[in-house]
Amino acid sequence: MPTVRNRAEVWGSPIGHSLSPTLHRVAYDALGLAWEYESRQVDETTLADSFAARVDNLVGLSLTMPLKQDILAVVSSQDPVVTRLGVANTVVFTDEGPTLFSTDPWGVSGAMRDHGLHPQRALVLGAGATARAIGCGLSLLGTSDIGLLVRSPPRAEPTARVLRELGLHVTVFDMADGVPEGVWDVVASTVPGGEAVDFRATPELLANSALFDVSYHPWPSPLASQWERSSNPVISGLWMLVHQALIQVRLFVHQDALHPLANEDAVLEAMKISLGLVPDPASPLPMG
Repeated sequence: MPTVRNRAEVWGSPIGHSLSPTLHRVAYDALGLAWEYESRQVDETTLADSFAARVDNLVGLSLTMPLKQDILAVVSSQDPVVTRLGVANTVVFTDEGPTLFSTDPWGVSGAMRDHGLHPQRALVLGAGATARAIGCGLSLLGTSDIGLLVRSPPRAEPTARVLRELGLHVTVFDMADGVPEGVWDVVASTVPGGEAVDFRATPELLANSALFDVSYHPWPSPLASQWERSSNPVISGLWMLVHQALIQVRLFVHQDALHPLANEDAVLEAMKISLGLVPDPASPLPMG
C-alpha cells in the first residue's frame, strides 16, 4: 500500500521566526488538503542525520539558512536551476527519490509583477547566492542589464559569470566608488534584515528607481527608510516569500513547478492576507 504523503516541513537554524508554516498551512486549508506543516531546528551539523531519519509521509521540505548550500551534498538529484545557482530551498520527494529545487527566482519575479515592475536595468546590492536568485528572477521578467554593486569586485565574478550565462549583461561596480551613473529601474538589495548598509541612495535613484529589499524584519529596513519620500514602489521580502512559497506548494502537490494549483488565485490571496500584505475582505471595516 503506498505511503500517504500528508506532511511537509521547513528546516533551518534559527527557525522560530519562519513564516513558512503560516503560508503553507493557509495554502493547504484553501486547497482543502488535510496536510501538516511543521518547523524543525536543523543546522549544518545535523542536516545529514535529520534527512536520513525523516518521517515516511514527508512530501517536501522547505529549506532556509544555513542549509541552502549544504543540502546539495545530501541530495544528488537537482533541477537545472539549482545546478546553475548552486543553492536550493526545496526538496520534493517522489517515488523516484528526493529532488532539489529553487523557488526563489519565481519569488522575485512574482513580487515584482505584483507591483507592475518589468525592469530593463537593475542594480543589485551584493553578489552572493541571493543575488544569483534575484538575477535569475529578473531574467524571467525580461531584464537585460544588471549592475552588481559590491564591496569586493573580484569576489563578485562567480555570480557575474552565472548571470551572464543566463543571457544578462552584467557589470560589477565597487561600492567604494558610489552609485553607478545611469537610470536604474529597480534597486534590489540582498542585505540581511536589520543590518546597516553602506549605501546612500542618490536623488536620481529615489526619483527613478523602485526598491526591492529581500529583508522584511525589522521593517522598514535601513535601506527602505531611504525610500520613504520616493513615489516609486518599495517592496519588502514578504512578497518574495509568498510567491516562492506558492511554487513550493505547487511542487509538493503536483511535483511540478509549472502546474497551477486548483483555484490558485484564491490560494495566493489567502497567503497574502495571512501576512497582512493585502486586506482581508472578511474583516469588518473600521468604524469612524
